[in-house]
Amino acid sequence: MNAPLSDREKALMGMGDARLRKEDARFIQGKGNYVDDIKLPGMVHMDIVRASVAHARIKRINKEAALKIPGVIAVLTADDLKPLKLHWMPTLAGDVQAVLADEKVHFQMQEVAVVIAEDRYSAADGVEAVEVEYEELEAVVDPFEALKPGAPVLREDLAGKTEGAHGKRYHHNHIFT
Repeated sequence: MNAPLSDREKALMGMGDARLRKEDARFIQGKGNYVDDIKLPGMVHMDIVRASVAHARIKRINKEAALKIPGVIAVLTADDLKPLKLHWMPTLAGDVQAVLADEKVHFQMQEVAVVIAEDRYSAADGVEAVEVEYEELEAVVDPFEALKPGAPVLREDLAGKTEGAHGKRYHHNHIFT
């Protein structure tokens, strides 16, 4: 059993001991400021249209109804980002991924479009008004099934690459035996 901690040790550790917080009173009384309370001139809000299906080709994105909502400034899709060469971004693994689904959805809830608006409520209304028409494709949820020949391919640019983002793996078990 460990010896009891002194007050000094407790103060240094901070674990298992209640801490007196200075900000509690103002938040409990509704006087605290949160990041969402900050309003700056020219500030806009963004909300995301997400894919309702796990694997599909995007046939059409209709943003006209969203653009008619008061407060909605813009609705952006991968097609809007392509001319700027911003539709794909690098990943930490050395691969690239779509900023917004580009012609094809790879997973459910993937970002398909963004709505830019004057406030978060208009942005949310804009998201609801965007219509996305999908051609659903077969989805695979088992990683072992996904490796079998003939399994649906999510990204054609990676078809047949089974070595992963870091290249071929070499076993070094002989070092430890």
